[in-house]
Amino acid sequence: MNMNVFPLVMTPAFRHGSQTPWGGHALKELFGKDTPEDITGESLEVSALPGLESCVSGGEYAGKTLREMHSLWGKSLTGLEGKDFPLLLKFLDTRQPLSVQVHPDDSYALSHEGKLGKSEAWYILDAAPGAELVYGINTRGESLRSVLDAGKLESCLCRTEVHAGDVFYIPAGTVHALGAGIRCYEIQQTSDLTYRLWDWGRVGKDGRPRQLHIEQAIAVSNINSLPVRGETVEKLPGGLRTLLVSDPHFRLYACDLGGRLSLATGKMQFLSATAKGCTLCWEDHRISLLPWQTAVLPAALPEIAVEGRGRILVSSPA
Repeated sequence: MNMNVFPLVMTPAFRHGSQTPWGGHALKELFGKDTPEDITGESLEVSALPGLESCVSGGEYAGKTLREMHSLWGKSLTGLEGKDFPLLLKFLDTRQPLSVQVHPDDSYALSHEGKLGKSEAWYILDAAPGAELVYGINTRGESLRSVLDAGKLESCLCRTEVHAGDVFYIPAGTVHALGAGIRCYEIQQTSDLTYRLWDWGRVGKDGRPRQLHIEQAIAVSNINSLPVRGETVEKLPGGLRTLLVSDPHFRLYACDLGGRLSLATGKMQFLSATAKGCTLCWEDHRISLLPWQTAVLPAALPEIAVEGRGRILVSSPA
């Protein structure tokens, strides 16, 4: 891991229009993203999904996709063996609620779909007054199938009002749905596997409801319980670092800057500036991140620090 690497400031890819009919205007209006359409639901800040790859925004590798950078830098970038890029980071804006859904774990996904499953976490960036999401399901002792057959699913969904700064850990098997009026940061395994359990009775422009995946959702849902999440706060020179979520696949931290904060090295990290922006410092170099920009920090960086005031979000492989 001795390749000459440096932070990569990313230009996001977008899901928009008919891909995210529930999306809104906030990615452009609040976060300054160059969205392709007014209705844009997702800004994929760090993505190696085919067709939805984020790109390097400037410098000698400007325009190269994350997949190309992974091919070029390999383990020096990710710190991991293997050809697959492990994580996906995106911002979401919900003008309407998303479907009630659940993701399979790796074991089920590999045996039934031939790909990895998905665990994820949400950090709420902004929320309209009274905005809520679905976080878990309580079938009150009945099976999920009997609840569905009786048409009682909506009454069993656990709804939670949300506010900026709230954190939700969503390991595979957790029934969940973002509600309307929420802007959030999502870190997840690189996977597009979603089983839709309920879509609020909505129909598309063709008059048909979207496809549900009832059998798969029943098979993988973890009902009547929610994941345990604990936070660990470290006071460091230059700020505070809080471990928000620890999953077998990723870690999510919030860092509250009060000057210059040195970051641990040896693991790839995704660093997202929030409303105040920040400055990355390594060796004899400095680069500024604008508000809501994200940089990929390669695992092989010998040192890296961040300067600024306010909160940044940092994710890394576990």
